[in-house]
Amino acid sequence: LSFFIFQHVALFPRELWPRAIGVNGMLRIEGQKMSKSKGNFLTLREVVDRFGADVVRLTLALGAEDMDDPDWREENARSIDARLKSLYAFINQVVSLSGEDEIRSIDRWLLSVLQNRIRTVTEAIKRLKTRTAAETALYEVWNDIRWYLRRREKPNPKVLRNVVDVWVRLLAPFAPFLCEELWSTLGNKGFISLAEWPTYDESKINVKAEETEILIKSLIDDTLNIIRVTKVAPKKIHYYVAAEWKWKTYIKLLEMAVSEKINMREAMKALMKDPELKRMAKSLAPFVSRLIEELNILPEERKRRLLEAGVINELAEISEAKKFLEKEFNAEIIVYREDDPEKYDPRGKARQAKPHKPAIYIE
Repeated sequence: LSFFIFQHVALFPRELWPRAIGVNGMLRIEGQKMSKSKGNFLTLREVVDRFGADVVRLTLALGAEDMDDPDWREENARSIDARLKSLYAFINQVVSLSGEDEIRSIDRWLLSVLQNRIRTVTEAIKRLKTRTAAETALYEVWNDIRWYLRRREKPNPKVLRNVVDVWVRLLAPFAPFLCEELWSTLGNKGFISLAEWPTYDESKINVKAEETEILIKSLIDDTLNIIRVTKVAPKKIHYYVAAEWKWKTYIKLLEMAVSEKINMREAMKALMKDPELKRMAKSLAPFVSRLIEELNILPEERKRRLLEAGVINELAEISEAKKFLEKEFNAEIIVYREDDPEKYDPRGKARQAKPHKPAIYIE
């Protein structure tokens, strides 16, 4: 390592000198120290012949980080091999898609979370966190796409193609041979190793779309918890979204809570200045009391993010996800606004609705 540094100092200008050196200790095989005396050693030639260079690179990259000893496990190699084969098949399917479709909230969500993955992988590589970078590029992006395909009945070809174009470039340092082939399959010219690295684009971040997906996922979890407790096989699931006055209250309290904790007296004083909320005073006080408790314990970053997302049209978003939810629960989904005079609410569940947390009634 000393000569590695000496050579760079002798041959290159200062800006190209090594910034850091990642060092691994003893290579382990199936959890045991690799040793000739034990006979549990593998040669690089042997594993490349069995699994291919990309699988070996990824297995080792995912096996350790920083000063950890890398641990070669054949089960991991087989799992990565299967994952790369799935990747190859999936991208060939994407290439065959055609047509145009309107951009929906779930499309904006996928494009937004992809930017976060780009930033994570890029920063991890800069800090020599190869396992973090490889895990994000291989698994996290794949999980995002799987959720997208599960959520959208018919994927948007243009959005999906845009995403996989970025995805393949993020994976290229870890699976260069496969990614070169996929780069060509996607119709790109030249080598992926010479292609421009994806850059984080803040303009594509859509906090409202991301919070909408958190809402849908939370709704699924809450519904499953009720089903689990009641042991009811649902035929109809009724969702009640919060009334407009609750959203107005929520946003006002969120604005107050961003920089400091709020108390009931100050909150009610501020809210009573609004004529609409003043008319709701009887229902407002207990709602505000519960909301203050929740907001005061939220991290400041989370409060700022919720404020940036603003009001979510939960009625429209859940209605758009209706087919997806019906498929998930094998039940009819009905969505009401809390103050809808025509709503079906035999147990009075609607009044429990809060922003980001619709009330639920299952039959």
